[in-house]
Amino acid sequence: PFVDLAVNVDGSGVAAFDFSAGARITFMDVEHHGGEWRNDLMLGSSNLAATEFYQPIANTHFFMAPYAFASKLPRNAFEGQTRVAVFGDERAGGGFDLGYDSGRRSELRFGYQLFSGKLAPLIGSAGLPVLSGSTGEFRTRYVWDGQDSPSIPSAGTRIVATLARVLQSPGLVHPIDQLEVQTSTLIPTSEKTSLFLAASGGTTFHGTASQFQVFSLGGSFRLGTYLPNEFVGNHYGYASFGFRRELYRLPQLVGKKVYWGGWYEAGSAFNNPDSLIVRGSANAGFIADTIVGPIAIFGSVSPTGQSRVNFSVGRLF
Repeated sequence: PFVDLAVNVDGSGVAAFDFSAGARITFMDVEHHGGEWRNDLMLGSSNLAATEFYQPIANTHFFMAPYAFASKLPRNAFEGQTRVAVFGDERAGGGFDLGYDSGRRSELRFGYQLFSGKLAPLIGSAGLPVLSGSTGEFRTRYVWDGQDSPSIPSAGTRIVATLARVLQSPGLVHPIDQLEVQTSTLIPTSEKTSLFLAASGGTTFHGTASQFQVFSLGGSFRLGTYLPNEFVGNHYGYASFGFRRELYRLPQLVGKKVYWGGWYEAGSAFNNPDSLIVRGSANAGFIADTIVGPIAIFGSVSPTGQSRVNFSVGRLF
């Protein structure tokens, strides 16, 4: 088996700090050539246990992938711009996907997922509501990854598009449809410098999303001046543009390179277009490609004068 260690850190000062560590264990060529049994375990502020049995169908590019998971993630709740509670977002369930893998660049999946969920306050005022019940949805997901590195790329484009038909979920009056598209592109302008552009958006059709399907913005690389989940809604739009330049090459045992950069981001999460408020964040800082993953530390300032220092470990683009 192959073992990949992972560390995920996301913080905006002491008031919003999440740390988790874990591993992925992958067994190769299980049952058939190209078959994989992937197992993930993450413990800390965010907890996750997941397994997927990926199997090619009859030596073709088609595959099937049954999976199961259990997770508990922290989720901020706000009144206006004041954080009033931290909820535990608990989910346990599984699903089955059929798909087509074209090779190294792209993958298309279609499947059904069913999970039992619970949203309950961990920190905050007594009397906050608890939401629980089952969610069932059909999902289609397409991934195109043309970037030259999974950690800190210097060139290429990545696109992830997800279309879902949610049949049931706690608080959902009737079935809804949702579409989300996420893109990032890096364009090298010299041997050490690249420009990057990221854009994403999501929308809900035919109704109002439940708390298990709402879109959110806030946090590192999602409007860095604001806390995670500070803005939620049935729809969202987000875009950022900036550059990063190589600053220093790390010793081989520590990692690869250190970069400095700057970028501006803007976005909004909303329920009604009439209430849409676009918020912005200017950011500048350092990013290091290390053996534990990309590490970023940067300052963020909004046009209204709010500021925050952010740090994160994990995929950036």
